[in-house]
Amino acid sequence: MRAIAHGRKERHWPRRAFTLIELLVVIAVIGILAGLLLPAIIGGKERAKRVACKSAIRQFSIAAHSYANDHEDYLPSGGSNKSPDDHLPVISTATSNSIVEYCGGSHRIVHCPSFGNWFIDQQAQRPYEEREYGYVIGYNYHGGHTNTPWPAVAGNTWISPRRLTDDPSLVLISDMNDWARDMGQTFAPHGKNGSILNNGDPSNLGSGLTSAQVGAAGGNVGLLDGSVEWIPVRKMRIYTGSSQWGDQGCWAMW
Repeated sequence: MRAIAHGRKERHWPRRAFTLIELLVVIAVIGILAGLLLPAIIGGKERAKRVACKSAIRQFSIAAHSYANDHEDYLPSGGSNKSPDDHLPVISTATSNSIVEYCGGSHRIVHCPSFGNWFIDQQAQRPYEEREYGYVIGYNYHGGHTNTPWPAVAGNTWISPRRLTDDPSLVLISDMNDWARDMGQTFAPHGKNGSILNNGDPSNLGSGLTSAQVGAAGGNVGLLDGSVEWIPVRKMRIYTGSSQWGDQGCWAMW
């Protein structure tokens, strides 16, 4: 039996557009989700940088140990080119060359990944009177100093490991949570959401505050025994980072 086609017209319902209120609600929801996700993304990047930093400190430590194995257990010197006028983040040209050599020719190992190439780029731009001290690196190198302990800060002093046979619990390398009030510089490679920057400047020029005061979350510390541990800022202590300059020199915390 043949079906009879009815001549009904298909009905088209008018499309309903978003109202202004609905559009604003959608935008608000997207903003809330972005606000929730962005810190997690940034925090994830910072955690990755801390892991990369810990790995770099291990490589730095291995290079220092390898050097010592070839030099009767003596670690590379921690002095500057103008020793005994020494500073924790400054190493002599000879030590810089030795570390790079034992790191397989890589300059990046002696700089925290949070700083990128900042110290490498800044070296050529520093005034001659600063460059003649040696190389400012992105870590504090505690090894090979012959004139420790340096002046105490609130009773805190530190001893430099000079040979592989020294106390294995001595600090060999630490993150550069340093500041110099006289120069108005503060470094904090690991904040809650990344390194602390002032308009992209990791030295935070003009602050002169402590690393904790600008937002440091903590730092990695490598011991003579080769271990590396993350130390939260609340457990850190403040030490002298310069051998001779007193309040006008470098301060550090680890």
